[in-house]
Amino acid sequence: MRSRLEDDLDSCRPLILFLGDERDDEDHDVLFPKIRESGVSVVRVHPIDLMISLKPSGPRFTVDGRPVRPKLVVGWVLDELLWPGMIQLDVFERAGIPVINDTMTLFRTANKLLDSSQLNTGGLLRYPVLSGYDRTALDPGFAPDGTTVVKPLRGFGGRGIERLESTSDYEMFRRMDTSLDSAYYAMPWVENPGRDIRVYTVNHHPVFAMYRYAPPGSWITNVTAGGRIAMCPLTAELSDLASRASRAANTLIGGVDIGEDVETGGYVIYEVNSCPTCEPPVLEMVADFLTEAVTDYEAARATWEPSHVYTTLDRDPKLFHPSKRHLIQPAD
Repeated sequence: MRSRLEDDLDSCRPLILFLGDERDDEDHDVLFPKIRESGVSVVRVHPIDLMISLKPSGPRFTVDGRPVRPKLVVGWVLDELLWPGMIQLDVFERAGIPVINDTMTLFRTANKLLDSSQLNTGGLLRYPVLSGYDRTALDPGFAPDGTTVVKPLRGFGGRGIERLESTSDYEMFRRMDTSLDSAYYAMPWVENPGRDIRVYTVNHHPVFAMYRYAPPGSWITNVTAGGRIAMCPLTAELSDLASRASRAANTLIGGVDIGEDVETGGYVIYEVNSCPTCEPPVLEMVADFLTEAVTDYEAARATWEPSHVYTTLDRDPKLFHPSKRHLIQPAD
């Protein structure tokens, strides 16, 4: 069984169903006990384990042959689980069950062009973007200094990202084969201090932020690519940008990646993530929000606010998961 069924699937307590897999075990080991402290049941169901029956009376959901009747569903599917998970989340929604982060939110944030399009519509995209299949359309003149960052439309963790700087870089890029899987996303290189900022939001409220530093000899800051981390105090400007980006992307639980532009002295928003790996302070707020939302979803959406926001420097290593504490470095 790929799912975590530590609670009854059909008890008198309200049930939250997470649709996801084991890659988020460390988060769930913190989050699920906090949810249960409030008298709410929670399980994680792998999309492969979920069965759906459509009957005249409506959809029926089962796991391991047992009925499951959630009051709230949390969509946490990405990569190879994105497509099957989105379909199942849509059926939950059509059955009248609230879904956080819903099908279209996951779909749009998983695609870098759609993600940036949402930011653009919200007046938050501060650099040009070029995306498509025609590789001859991208030349050094696209970026002011001739340096372009190219990414696949889908993916996470810094996978497949390239930086084009020389004429030969662009020529090699243009010679690559074109297929339906080869669409690219291009943006100008943003000169930065060797780090970016991940701001976590819950119900569109920023609650915690961290710096992500590129390892020596690299410019990619993702932790999965060897990056290091440090707590980042939330300023009013960071909070405002992250909140506006979260609303543009409709992420009720999310992470906003923000860069520091050393040439302008301002910030740029790179992307909004709908399935970020969270840290303990974020998970505490997520648990609080979800236990309100499972009782009254609309009221929680309208009124929930975090009980604590990390606006001052805190060097406590317990702000991060044990698996990441060896990556902590002093904040600049």
